[in-house]
Amino acid sequence: MLSVLHIEGFRAFREYTVEDLGRVNLFVGRNNSGKTTVLEAAEILLAADSAAAVLGSPIRRGEMYVPAHQEGSGQFADASHLFYGHAYEPGQRFRISGTESGNELWLTCKVDEIGDYRTKVRFETLDLIDSWLDIEHSRNGGRSQHISLMPSGAVPLEEVRQRRPKTSPEERPVSLIRAETPDADKLREFWGEIALSDEEPRVTESLRILEPRIERIAFVPTRSVYGSSSEGIYVRLSGVENRMPLGTLGDGVRHILALSVAVSRSRHGFVMIDEIDTGLHHSVMTEVWRVLITTAERLDVQVFATTHSLDCVRSLAWLANTQPDLCKGVRMHRVDGERSTTVVYGPEEISIAAEQHVETRG
Repeated sequence: MLSVLHIEGFRAFREYTVEDLGRVNLFVGRNNSGKTTVLEAAEILLAADSAAAVLGSPIRRGEMYVPAHQEGSGQFADASHLFYGHAYEPGQRFRISGTESGNELWLTCKVDEIGDYRTKVRFETLDLIDSWLDIEHSRNGGRSQHISLMPSGAVPLEEVRQRRPKTSPEERPVSLIRAETPDADKLREFWGEIALSDEEPRVTESLRILEPRIERIAFVPTRSVYGSSSEGIYVRLSGVENRMPLGTLGDGVRHILALSVAVSRSRHGFVMIDEIDTGLHHSVMTEVWRVLITTAERLDVQVFATTHSLDCVRSLAWLANTQPDLCKGVRMHRVDGERSTTVVYGPEEISIAAEQHVETRG
């Protein structure tokens, strides 16, 4: 597990440290305090292909570069926002490091000019590629990966498409679940990794937190009247003859499916969940926490999650108070951009803070 995470020059943080990370970590704080940045930093450091994770960050946030003479184009991701203060110039860099199971990990990302050997490549007759985003990682012996950059800091999406996470038996899976639930293609990919395994019925059981009648779930090929094909997510409900599209049960069921599948397919790995309570009523959050913590412990998964909801925090506090043994590996971290480290709450402190109505979110 990652026990310490240190961030330098990345997005909102000039320098920031997260210590005393546990099995399950909940990050709280005000809007724009850097909670999601912490999740992204952990993903970049731990991912099988850090270059793909670096590029995924601006795309998820909708940070796209639109050339003035091609208004409306979405062909370029804007890498300039990865750097503290949105400063983009040669020599600019960020560094993410951490301690995992006693081993030191680090990653450095720096803007380097190509110089005299500049590659005269044009994309759609736009600006020349004149620099690299140079990524060095301790895991590969410091060897560099290069991402082509235009003078504006834009990355051609062709470069992004060529970057797909590469996994091997030695690599531990890393999953980041956005506040917006993953699309059907991503869910199908995750489901394929657990289908027909011991984890499949456990994921189905987790869906019954919201809909007790769910018996089975399946990805079923469908074809439109125009001939195009896709796969829809369907469930079988007890007492209902026809299969039902998952979407008819509401966003909450889909969100729990995403969380459960992400953790179940990440044995010995890591899961980052942005806005863990999206679409979920506070009355079910205690059970969601119980299933999540139990699964993370059983499969040796480390979880990083964020929330804005005090009800979400209170649900975790109630579980910590009533099942302290289950929650001994739980930590809550308050992210405050005016500090250099998070404020860490252990299980007992989470419970006390909730009982005394202490505002833990900043």
